[in-house]
Amino acid sequence: MKQHPILSYFSYLSIFAICVCFLTLFSALALNKDFFSENLPYYVVMFYALTALSYSALYFLPKKTKMNFVHIFLITKVAKFVIYLGVLAVVFLFNIETQAKFAITYFVLFLFFLVFDTVTTNKLSRRQAEEDKQSKNQSNENQTKDE
Repeated sequence: MKQHPILSYFSYLSIFAICVCFLTLFSALALNKDFFSENLPYYVVMFYALTALSYSALYFLPKKTKMNFVHIFLITKVAKFVIYLGVLAVVFLFNIETQAKFAITYFVLFLFFLVFDTVTTNKLSRRQAEEDKQSKNQSNENQTKDE
């Protein structure tokens, strides 16, 4: 039985987030603790939530609105980036954490989730393009039959 694409995505995202947690755990055991933030679990949850929300928007909004996939893609990417920068600015301005610890942890998580998001969004955009192509072919066939 084939799983719904959004459930499949959340499964992959959850497995990926768990792998990132284990990777950082083993890295923290092997490396100096000065490189890891104590708030790492909260940052993983933030990256997980924003990645899930952006993918959900990319999956559902083109079907429910008249907006183009590319427009929704750009809006979600800019919104995520603004939120990431906002968190970065708040932590740096209010000295919530040691800047070096936070910067290293945040940058590594950002890179991990950016790569994951890029790969999955690429698959989604290809799937979306195939669906658009099929719907155009069907509409062309229907017009040909009507004539």
